[in-house]
Amino acid sequence: MKPFYIPVDLQINILLGLPLKSLLRFRCVSKLWSSIITSRDFRNMHLNITAPPRLLIVFADFYGEKILVASTPNPNAPSHSSSSNKDLILVKTEGKKVYNACQGLICIGAGFKDVGICNPSKNRQCSKKKKEKAKKRQVHTFPYFRFKYIPQNFPRAMYMLGYDPVEDQYKVLALDVWRSRLEHKVAVLGSGEETWREAPCVAYPHVVCTRGLYMSGTIYYGAYHTDSPHDPVIPKKTKSIIGRFDVRLETFTIIKVPSRLVPTGYHSMWLAEPRESTLTDKTLINYRGRIGVVENPREGSFRLWVLEDAEKEVWSMNTFALPESAAGLDFKVMETFSSGEVCLVPKKLSDPFCLFYYNLEEKGMRSVTIEGLPMSELKKAQTRSFSNSFSVSVSDHYENSMSVVQKKKKRTPCPSKTEVN
Repeated sequence: MKPFYIPVDLQINILLGLPLKSLLRFRCVSKLWSSIITSRDFRNMHLNITAPPRLLIVFADFYGEKILVASTPNPNAPSHSSSSNKDLILVKTEGKKVYNACQGLICIGAGFKDVGICNPSKNRQCSKKKKEKAKKRQVHTFPYFRFKYIPQNFPRAMYMLGYDPVEDQYKVLALDVWRSRLEHKVAVLGSGEETWREAPCVAYPHVVCTRGLYMSGTIYYGAYHTDSPHDPVIPKKTKSIIGRFDVRLETFTIIKVPSRLVPTGYHSMWLAEPRESTLTDKTLINYRGRIGVVENPREGSFRLWVLEDAEKEVWSMNTFALPESAAGLDFKVMETFSSGEVCLVPKKLSDPFCLFYYNLEEKGMRSVTIEGLPMSELKKAQTRSFSNSFSVSVSDHYENSMSVVQKKKKRTPCPSKTEVN
């Protein structure tokens, strides 16, 4: 009987239709399948397939010991819905903070010193025998660096993860938050020693205020510029901007925010209160491929600013009212999802965990309950945490088969004298 031959192209198309869990298991079928599944081209094709993204929820306590990553199918029901979550992951790192998500990877702050990259999809596929061993290597940590100027160690930078689709490289941008220093740096994931390089923005020095937003090869963030960077407090004359970092070229450009958009009495658009210097209540979102800025709801409503034309500095602004049932809750804005809705998370945790999705087109809101989370433990952690040290982040999650943890190469022993002779 002649062996049945399946063309390689057809095998690739079949594998592309499988979920990541099956792909990781099928690597053991043959050397051919292993080489196909682990190749860069296959990984990118599988990532770009229009499969519905999962919902990723991360609970982080800066002074705790663990980051809890929860993954569940995205609830797309038009009204109240409930989702049972069985894909919980406890990631042990030295870090306690989540910065941003990009292409299925998340950027995690590892304490006061380090920053790391985690792939939740790969972590949850570990076998029972490998779980304990995998916990120690689930996060790839970048080397620690010192700033050139005093203070050299503190405060640490604001980290942002981005992706270069041309060179297929993931890069971490470290934006300095110290006004008199402003030493920005960048490092490439998996680039040998992964050294931090300087990424200066000399033409328009600025201080970052918000978390990063990755869109189509570019990282965006809210910041402000001042002519007096060495002042101990934020000067009254500041210019609100949106920083734009090209991940491939590693260059900065600036989008100016008109002064008319800055609330009366505020030195910067990004500040939560007029006298605040660091806290922000604004979140950058992807609004139909354009940059949007959403503020946390206040007194039953929130505002959305959309950048219509960057060159002409044309912005639009709309106010959205919350339903009466949610008007008394204190929310924090996450981001927009593939459904076009803005996710709102109550600042005070509830049991069971509850999310709210606001539809910007229909101006309606729905609630989603996530079952199976250890809310009693999380609520205790939130209660004993210091102000703003406990955080929750929610985002769309596209499963990525990339391994962020590189295996250590075994050193080849030097030949003995007898072997040389």
